[in-house]
Amino acid sequence: MLGFLLGVFLCQLYLEQDYLRLLFFFSLAIFFWIWNGKIALILLVFLGAILGACRFQSSFDSGNLFDYLGRVEIRACIETEVDLRLDAVKYTLDAKKILVDRQWRPISGKFLVNAAKYPLYHYGDCLLVKGEMQKPEPIEDFAYDKFLARYDIYAVIYRADLSLLPERSGYLFFESVYRFKNNFERSLGRIFSEPQGSFMAGLILGSRKGIPPDLMSYFNTTGLTHIIAISGYNITLLIVIIGSLLSFLSRKTKIFVSVLVIFIFVVLVGMSAAVVRAAIMGVIGLLALWFGRIYLIDFALIAAAFSMALWNPKILVYDVGFQLSFLATCGLVYVAPLIKKWFLWLPEFVEVREAATMTVAAQIMALPVILLNFGRLSLISPLANIFVLPFIPLAMIFGFFAVVASYFSAFLSKVLGFFGFLILQLIIVLVKFFANFPFAAIDITWLNFWFVSFYFLALLLWIRRCR
Repeated sequence: MLGFLLGVFLCQLYLEQDYLRLLFFFSLAIFFWIWNGKIALILLVFLGAILGACRFQSSFDSGNLFDYLGRVEIRACIETEVDLRLDAVKYTLDAKKILVDRQWRPISGKFLVNAAKYPLYHYGDCLLVKGEMQKPEPIEDFAYDKFLARYDIYAVIYRADLSLLPERSGYLFFESVYRFKNNFERSLGRIFSEPQGSFMAGLILGSRKGIPPDLMSYFNTTGLTHIIAISGYNITLLIVIIGSLLSFLSRKTKIFVSVLVIFIFVVLVGMSAAVVRAAIMGVIGLLALWFGRIYLIDFALIAAAFSMALWNPKILVYDVGFQLSFLATCGLVYVAPLIKKWFLWLPEFVEVREAATMTVAAQIMALPVILLNFGRLSLISPLANIFVLPFIPLAMIFGFFAVVASYFSAFLSKVLGFFGFLILQLIIVLVKFFANFPFAAIDITWLNFWFVSFYFLALLLWIRRCR
């Protein structure tokens, strides 16, 4: 599996003609093989690398959209959840037919459309799209074309004229889940004022669309954006809650229900790479319980990365969210046990010591990728996480049950919502307080690929020596 992941990465460098970096990683691989000395393992890794390279190269399929760039008129259907922003909306559309010489011809491929916020269309709607279709281009330092390529989107229409068609597409299951999510967010909006309502939606559903830019800036400064990004923490909390509520059932029944709920939850929160990675690891853990086997977290981590790269290899090299999630989890697995002794002076009250250990461990492993992509280092992050993290589960519990209570008791919903509001307000006050510290975050723009590579090499050697 590691060989497969290596093959994906090397193939990406080859296709981009980055031969110097390709030679660097190829030399490292040869050094590892010579150092290890096990011929069977060497051949297995080599075979995995070949398969990974072939899978990455075969993942680029844009359909025949590129044959019709320019002014187009297309019949297409919304195939994913609608990305609703504060001032606009983005639709991912699956092309069906295109008008050429006054005749509708079959066409295939996905493209992105930017349109006015109203009228708002939904998953499964089929639209007549008119506009200027073009290839996505990098935006300053942001590789927008690669960002879209991870979703197999290779064409965009920035200003589209849309009209609804009578036919529909999609699956009833996804339509039901997205409708439930929209209803849940509307219920949160009725219970909580802003920005608390959008903040609560971010905590429970990972939705950031309504969070004010100034509050997001505070999260970025304090290194707390991860609390509104669904990850392994949410999956673990979900498994614990389901296990507690269904404690009267047999073990295998609870595991089956947990896996089903995790699948629905992943669809509900948008199926981002980070949450899919966490879900796969959670399901592997549940399967270990089902079969009475030992749960090896490092195997689960590699298996999750391998299965995701097998399904869509572009996320490995183009999805920063997946990279950060994977590296942060590696930090929790491999670095946290080594630095735990550094924080023995902290109290164990409300998990202060564990929060500090986990925060620093995750940042040690993910720091180079953060700096390389965002150019900002949060110095206040460990302290902010210690004070803020203990309140997150309480806020999520009050927010969730406030929505549930709203279906049968308005009074109970308001009571639960009031306590949830107080906790959210406290979190916002703490975030603003830490964000306004002098030198809470500093800009670091001098990092490059080679520094990051040698940083990880040194880190891996340190972990190997200490373990």
